[in-house]
Amino acid sequence: MKKAAIIILSLFLSTSSFAQFNREDLTNKDENEIQNLSDKRKSKGYYSIMQISLLLGNNMSFQQSNYNPYTRCNLDVAPSYTLTTGYIFNEHWIAGAGVGFEIFDHNLFPLFAELRYTLWDSKISPFVAMKSGYSFGNFKAKHYDRLYLNWSPYDIDDGSLRNYGGIMLHPEIGVKVPLNEYCDLLLSAAYRHQKTKSVAKKVYESNQFDEWEHKENLNRISFGVAIMFR
Repeated sequence: MKKAAIIILSLFLSTSSFAQFNREDLTNKDENEIQNLSDKRKSKGYYSIMQISLLLGNNMSFQQSNYNPYTRCNLDVAPSYTLTTGYIFNEHWIAGAGVGFEIFDHNLFPLFAELRYTLWDSKISPFVAMKSGYSFGNFKAKHYDRLYLNWSPYDIDDGSLRNYGGIMLHPEIGVKVPLNEYCDLLLSAAYRHQKTKSVAKKVYESNQFDEWEHKENLNRISFGVAIMFR
């Protein structure tokens, strides 16, 4: 998990540096050049978006003490990296599909479709977007000598846990700022609704087993920065 966080942080820093460099180039352009950039972005064609976001929300965590175990509510910050590609129909409408990698208590791998509408195309262009799809969890169960859960039965000796994903909805608003002829900077805020399912299992020597299922809705506020290539 630490390696994944370092990779995402590195991508964020490199993307930010790239955006700053191109933004400085843009400020040196006159109004006619900026208008020419806007005109060229109205043409049809393919696009791709690399986006890094932080998803913020409350999370229940299990705490083990010498007396009684208990749960507590913490502010959870989950990093997210998504890559989207699709087609630009005109200066307003674009549509595409994407994949991603997100770190919650367990990793999620979203697969989604997106539809974007830009109000107008100028130096600062407001947009709205909707991403919807399915986030995949672990592809196989993981075994633990001692398994702690945030839900009943909370504590299992010699058990396994598999985290499934679920349906995701991600409405988004933001602004688009041109960097050069071929790419834009996107700043956005969004709301994430994510369904998940976890299954804990304990197998006995007689091949009988106990199984516990837990469903949860992960509701998060998201803030993101992205580069859109045309």
